[in-house]
Amino acid sequence: MAARVIGIGISLPFFVWGIIGFLPAIPSIIDVFGFDGLRYPTGVVIAGLTLAAFGFEDF
Repeated sequence: MAARVIGIGISLPFFVWGIIGFLPAIPSIIDVFGFDGLRYPTGVVIAGLTLAAFGFEDF
């Protein structure tokens, strides 16, 4: 259960930022990290989703 919450909690801010980044008042994730630096938040999101998938696994 904890792996689910932690994994989703890690990934959720980047998903929300990706959506609200289309608003003119909020800088997009590409403006902050650039195209070359986009691999770092992507890695964090993938790690969080992998942790959440592990938490949802039924043994």
